[in-house]
Amino acid sequence: MRNIEKLLTQCRGLSSVCGVFALLVSFTWLSAAGSVTAQERSLLWKVSKGTSNVYLLGSIHYLKKENFPLNKTILDALDTSQRLVLEIDLNSATPDVAQKVTLSKAVYRDGTTLEQNVSPETYQLTRQRAAQLGIDMKIMMPMKPWFVSLTLVAIRLQQLGFDHSLGVDRYLAARATSNGKPVGGLETLEFQLAVMDQLSKSEQELLLRQSVGELDLMDQSIHAIVQAWLKGDGGALEPLLLESMKAYPEIYQNLIVGRNRRWVPQIENMLGQNGDTMVVVGAAHLVGKDGVVEMLKERGYKVEQK
Repeated sequence: MRNIEKLLTQCRGLSSVCGVFALLVSFTWLSAAGSVTAQERSLLWKVSKGTSNVYLLGSIHYLKKENFPLNKTILDALDTSQRLVLEIDLNSATPDVAQKVTLSKAVYRDGTTLEQNVSPETYQLTRQRAAQLGIDMKIMMPMKPWFVSLTLVAIRLQQLGFDHSLGVDRYLAARATSNGKPVGGLETLEFQLAVMDQLSKSEQELLLRQSVGELDLMDQSIHAIVQAWLKGDGGALEPLLLESMKAYPEIYQNLIVGRNRRWVPQIENMLGQNGDTMVVVGAAHLVGKDGVVEMLKERGYKVEQK
């Protein structure tokens, strides 16, 4: 267990597990994305009702220093807002809390191991990829497949120079806090982990096989995602982030559609508050026909990309 705790310390960016997953499921769909068109926009939408506004920003949870500063439109939206709301409240999800909660969900409690819960082919492939990343497979043996997937992706992202501490959500949370603005969350870390843990055994293994099978493509895939995000190109991001996930209906419904539906009423309530609110969630939640943006349009709200 102590070795797992050390690995969790190395992967503290997993406190936003669903954000990492949104990257994980995209690697095999680069050919579907097409070219990224030049746009002077951000992945930011303004939702209006009367004199109250909510700014919806699609986030990338891992970035590099070279991706900063952020677009002025994003910073202006935060600066004019009275409050910031993220997927989870990062101030409450401290590393110690995240580690405790993660261990309660991500590790087998019945004495079985990863090897006993996946096929021999999946286990051998995972073992090979873990060795390539410099990870002792013994550390991962007590972990469930969904968490092994996220761990391998997080470590590979770090090796490519991406830093979870430079994620858009964390950057904006720090800016809001320094300006004395309250920072809240749409859901808890416990809820995010429970969503992953409730995936069926077969879906968890499919997730693991895809992630370990596509780690070699991560360099070019994350580059395509970041470039599309920087240009505010939701049309390019949609296939990158969602197409492969739709091949797994249980995963798509649980991680994207169901959570989007839970968030919309919360956003509607924000429109009834005094002052503007900025909401920052993973980019995969805002694009596509099942995204929060389309759901709000269907409810009659004025939504415009900035």
